[in-house]
Amino acid sequence: MKQENQSQLFNYTPEAFLERLCERLGARSLSALGRVVGLSPSVLSKVRRRRLAISSEILLKIHDATDIPVRELRRWMGDMRPYFSRVELARARA
Repeated sequence: MKQENQSQLFNYTPEAFLERLCERLGARSLSALGRVVGLSPSVLSKVRRRRLAISSEILLKIHDATDIPVRELRRWMGDMRPYFSRVELARARA
């Protein structure tokens, strides 16, 4: 796959993700967002400044607190990669 196509599939934008999450939950600041989703403001600040990646643990905490599907959260992050099951990957290798 060409480099251009890869960048279209995965355009990581944590700032936009956090802004959209704040908007959806009605939070006015990272502190308010942190209280809603159960994360410290320092973790959210590190995510916003790209010093910490949005891990699966962070996504699951947000999902558990808000009931927003993980697939939708990943889309908000800019993650447009296709999803494969282990069965599909095993067939591709064979």
